[in-house]
Amino acid sequence: MPYNDPDPTDPNILVGVVLPADAEAMREMAYVFAEEFARLGHDRQQILTLFKSPFYAGVHGAFRALGEKEIASIVDECLGAWGGIRFSILDFGFSIGGGGEIQNRQSKIQNGGRGGGDG
Repeated sequence: MPYNDPDPTDPNILVGVVLPADAEAMREMAYVFAEEFARLGHDRQQILTLFKSPFYAGVHGAFRALGEKEIASIVDECLGAWGGIRFSILDFGFSIGGGGEIQNRQSKIQNGGRGGGDG
């Protein structure tokens, strides 16, 4: 078998299928996309821009099927539930907004094992 020629008997060959979906399935998909982007910390404008961009085929397909007004309503609802969540990395003494200064000077990880700590 040539290198670039797939073997039709290979059970691991990638096969794509199209599943039928109605407007309700498209609405659920839009909710999943909007919730994921809201959980990642995107704001309303960033999420709507993603829906409007044809580069993101799934998201844009939902936008085309449901329309801008319905998508904006879904985005607002998801942001109401998840939009207030902000992440901060404190395990290693670095804060996302703090410019990276060390907050816990006793940690062996931050100061290369010098001083502080009992183990």
